[in-house]
Amino acid sequence: MRIYSVFKCLILCALVLSCKPQVPDKYLQPGEFEDILYDYHLADAMAQNEENSSGDEYNTMLYRQAVLNKYGITQAEFDSSLVYYTRHSDRLHQVYENLVKRFEDDAMSLGASANDIRRFGDMRSERDTSNLWVGEPATMLTVFPPYNLMSFEIMADSTYQAGDRIIFSFNCDFIYNEGIKDGRAVLAVQFKNDSVASSMVRMSSNMNYVLTVTDSDKKGIKAIRGFVYLEKSVNYGSSMTNNDLCLMFIDNIRMVRMRGMSSLGSGVNGNTSAPMSNDTARRIVGANPVGQGSGQIGQSQHKPSSNSKPLKLSDVRPLPPHR
Repeated sequence: MRIYSVFKCLILCALVLSCKPQVPDKYLQPGEFEDILYDYHLADAMAQNEENSSGDEYNTMLYRQAVLNKYGITQAEFDSSLVYYTRHSDRLHQVYENLVKRFEDDAMSLGASANDIRRFGDMRSERDTSNLWVGEPATMLTVFPPYNLMSFEIMADSTYQAGDRIIFSFNCDFIYNEGIKDGRAVLAVQFKNDSVASSMVRMSSNMNYVLTVTDSDKKGIKAIRGFVYLEKSVNYGSSMTNNDLCLMFIDNIRMVRMRGMSSLGSGVNGNTSAPMSNDTARRIVGANPVGQGSGQIGQSQHKPSSNSKPLKLSDVRPLPPHR
């Protein structure tokens, strides 16, 4: 009788496991899809780092085609798989969680420190600095409502002090088959006298973005609100369909509160005597997509650095010349 009960339990477990939804065979499986996306992001970074920036679009197409040749798949197979994972956001989220970990491990192996990679990420309650973000550390946006908007609201408590500075930072990574990349982020701080100060930035490149708002008049912060939004390309108009690949991935999201007028410190730009200006949107120059290390704060540049290993030359197939 006991053996019979154990046998029934085994049968039940087998049925439960067999009922777990799997990725259909006609699509790329999660492991292979993750590997392809990993090389895809490296290919994009390589193309954007070319000295001749006028050929970025052509170089991007060339390197992406090399990735597809490397794995022996066609553009149509990759596109159909990407559409499938886009419609199953839980699977795509897990793939990108793994990608973030891989890029971080690569950065560490090449000499980056944990502080370079995370930047305020492990802070929860320090004397002068706290990470306020309690939401998901990563998300994905499309151009189709309601999935084109991520909004947030944080109400201040007794731990906030007059003169605090709020820093909102995140990594932005696009996957587009065509069209103009046009993301926007807004950080707005409401003070205790109900006045509002805000900062806005537009995203069009794979890099790290930072927005700051400071309570320079020491009014006291009442609430923090904002959003990240992906705009539909005007080139598409009404012809865009759900099969068009226009995705923006946001990861390593941080909302940092810093006391008083102290600077960001050496962990960000290596110069404690040059604090960031108030209520401005800044980009981290040299930051890598998908959670790699951060660089120095300076003027905006549209070429993120990459510590990636180059693709094999044998994988590259020339594309038809421009017309």
